[in-house]
Amino acid sequence: MTGWWVLLFNYLIGSLPFGLIIGWMVKGVDIRKFGSGNIGATNVSRVAGFAPALIAGIADALKGFLGAWIATYFVPNPYLWFFATFLIVIGHNWSLFLSFKGGKGVATTLGVLFYLSWPAAIISFLVWIGVVAGSRYSSLGSLMGALMMPISLFLFQRPLHYIGWGIFACLLVFWRHSENIKRLMSGQEHKVGKGERENHG
Repeated sequence: MTGWWVLLFNYLIGSLPFGLIIGWMVKGVDIRKFGSGNIGATNVSRVAGFAPALIAGIADALKGFLGAWIATYFVPNPYLWFFATFLIVIGHNWSLFLSFKGGKGVATTLGVLFYLSWPAAIISFLVWIGVVAGSRYSSLGSLMGALMMPISLFLFQRPLHYIGWGIFACLLVFWRHSENIKRLMSGQEHKVGKGERENHG
């Protein structure tokens, strides 16, 4: 039974909606009623500004990092570790505290990746910055950054279950961005900085 409690613990910490909490604290509003309706840092920036959004993004990443550390420390079985670590992102995307709704898990996933391999996390982050700067599509940056996760974990020779986690996490990011992908393919996706409604966080 060693380590089974981590499954519940990681889901619960993943469920903490920091973007929503910061929106309440800074602006006294429910950010789900504004912009994209998402609880991620992108929507926080739209509602409350850059600094609160940065705090929300870091907080979401930290819960990913913390959950990955706890799972690695207390769960020696690689299969159970996989589920324990994945449940952090599941909690963010389908929060217990938000009627099983939530964000898209990009920052939380990056936090987990930073624990698994900080060089891989930096590569994914730089890819995100480069793609967003070049295209002004935040969703495209997230997709390309996610695609780099399993590739970087493989190149840095991380354990097989880490690479497997990276593959599944990448697939989840793509799935959660399915509507963005459709808009990108049709040329209707919203660009950063133009004030349109994005659905990314």
